[in-house]
Amino acid sequence: MQRRSAAACSFVIGLALASCVPAGESGTLAPTLEMHEVNGRSVAMQNGMPVPTHDWQPRPRIDLDGSWRVQRAELDVDLTMTDRAASLAAIEDEAAGRHLPDHDDAGWGSVSVPGTVNAPPDGLEGGAWYRRVVEVPREWAGRTVTLRFGSANYVADAWLNGQWLGYHEGGSTPFAFDVSPAVLLGADNVLAVRVHTIPLGTRADVLPWGLIDWWNYGGLTGSVWLEAAPAVYVVRADVVPHLDAIDVALTLHHGSVLAGSRGGPTSADRDRSPITVTASILPASVSDDNLLDRDPRSLVSDGALPIVTISEELTAPLPGDVDGAAISVSFGDADLWSPANPALYVLRVDLRWTDRPRDAREARPPDTYWTTFGIRHVAVDALRPRVLLNGEAAFFRGVGLHAESLTFDAGGTLLGGTPAQPADEVLAELRDAAAVGANLVRTGHQPGDPTMLMLADRLGFAVWEEIPIYHATPFVFDRIMSRGIPQQMLREMALRDMNRPSVLFHGLANESTGAEERAAALAELHEVDRAIDGTRLTGQAAYGWDPADLTHAALDVAGITSYQGVFYGDAPGPDTRRALREVNATNSDKPVMILEFGRWADEPTDEARQLVIFEETYAAIEQVRSDRPGGFVSGATWWTLHDFATQIAGIGIEDFGLFRPDGSLRPAGEAAAAAFNADAGAGSELALEPDLVRPRAEVATGIGDWTLALYLGYAFAFVTALLGAAVFVVTRRGGRAVGRAR
Repeated sequence: MQRRSAAACSFVIGLALASCVPAGESGTLAPTLEMHEVNGRSVAMQNGMPVPTHDWQPRPRIDLDGSWRVQRAELDVDLTMTDRAASLAAIEDEAAGRHLPDHDDAGWGSVSVPGTVNAPPDGLEGGAWYRRVVEVPREWAGRTVTLRFGSANYVADAWLNGQWLGYHEGGSTPFAFDVSPAVLLGADNVLAVRVHTIPLGTRADVLPWGLIDWWNYGGLTGSVWLEAAPAVYVVRADVVPHLDAIDVALTLHHGSVLAGSRGGPTSADRDRSPITVTASILPASVSDDNLLDRDPRSLVSDGALPIVTISEELTAPLPGDVDGAAISVSFGDADLWSPANPALYVLRVDLRWTDRPRDAREARPPDTYWTTFGIRHVAVDALRPRVLLNGEAAFFRGVGLHAESLTFDAGGTLLGGTPAQPADEVLAELRDAAAVGANLVRTGHQPGDPTMLMLADRLGFAVWEEIPIYHATPFVFDRIMSRGIPQQMLREMALRDMNRPSVLFHGLANESTGAEERAAALAELHEVDRAIDGTRLTGQAAYGWDPADLTHAALDVAGITSYQGVFYGDAPGPDTRRALREVNATNSDKPVMILEFGRWADEPTDEARQLVIFEETYAAIEQVRSDRPGGFVSGATWWTLHDFATQIAGIGIEDFGLFRPDGSLRPAGEAAAAAFNADAGAGSELALEPDLVRPRAEVATGIGDWTLALYLGYAFAFVTALLGAAVFVVTRRGGRAVGRAR
């Protein structure tokens, strides 16, 4: 009996859900990130401060990773999704004192942060309260202190010493609060966080909203830390690379300060004093010794001299103000970043007070900011449908990754999992990717893991990362876009990873339906991306069964998932060739990116069919690679490198990996290693001088006859058959229990 994967169930249900998404009212909880005009340039502001870098900085820091008190709780979803002006009092009533410093949490359990409260096979989504006590040293007096969260899934409200700091929505992106007014120096400070993981399928105005084929890890999933900086400090330095130059946008902030021995406003706080900002660019050197070191300074060899140093004198911002500077640097012979040559540079920014009496300088200490970056340019050829990297045609051999570490018992039964992967495990994953010849990773359906992105920069992997618009429907698009949460997630992802040269692509949706609503949403998100970043290409992962999809029009590339001979079609080779020709005919000016192709291998007997899918599908792709004459496909990504946990009932583990759980290659993995490695390092002899400004296409809003017929069909038939279809598909697969023996 043929076995079908949970992804088949996902495919069927994903179509049907367009007509059966939760109705309900949209929440009134507003996005917290806003774009402000500051001295003629756009600055992202959040929670009363400019959005900071979340990369490691050599500043006073208290890491809050480790054991936290935790108590799971039933939380009111409507309160969570209501504007805090109307809901905060009720939320604090619901808290029953959990947010207050003197609350007795001795009977609570504990959990590791970063981590999760619903590790598989738990699967229970809902709420949790976290508490942690931290002592802030008196030496931090006179400094600005920010509280940073790497991520919290899905809505987080935070209190420090009983003072509400604010909230954040979105499960995969970072956020920060200026906590200086609430910190107690030299004493215990109690941090309380209410995290609500919205149960999937209960609302249509959150992301992801419903069915997902991965594990929805809830809680404080990212690192948490306190960071101290001088009152006037460098918030971020955003590097925009060109082939022969870089532009650096510096953001400065005059934050609030901790009271203490040097507390209280000084004359330096109240005037517009001169400051000197100096930017120095140094060569970076990556070795086994510093590969996993988050400190950018570790990449600078002892005695290394700056390649260039530029200084500018500015006027210090007044308390609470934001200012900045723009610096341009030309390179005569830049070492360009690419997967084959992951060249990096280190940027050091020094902020110093100038022409000030000694006592004033001591009251206003200097600041130093560090970041790494690479010089590269990714574009779409104006003359042919292909991706150009540094002016040469590129073909990317990709694998999908899910940021998680799983544990099994001796029999192979799933015992647990966490999204908090140790750095050495992330490195091991990327080494597996390199072993099969991959030079691109797709980060599941969410923003990439920060450690993975750091290593992709250093090891040489291109990255496609995305926001979790997954199986969205016209109704869902209307709800989420009107609330503004995809726009916020995209801005947060782009800002976090601005200086990551490995991130070449931003994905804006995955396997979603609708025509007008989806096209409009993608066009808006493309413009959001351009305004924040502008150095990456945009795309979506559209269903491969509709190769005439018109909604790619506003995007840079036409991305599809391709499961010919798996979920649709009969013969993977011929059907893939036909579909690719139709995608190209519909989007003749765009490179095609195949963002998923693959098949499960639940049992050893399935591995033979998985091998056939790889060999025949990849052979069809090879014929139209865009780095070859007449080609138009610029990337092919196997789904996935390793098996991964899924929250679809009855499955537990998706066995799509090129690797088995024991670390050995499946036959498809061996075939991928042979095919991908055969292409490794192959350049193009067809490269033309790129036209770096490509005309924008008009957004198509029409619905094809076949798509319209499909909509009518599932609107009336699929809904009534939804449960039966799901049970049928899973049963055909063998009706596995969660955490089955492997």
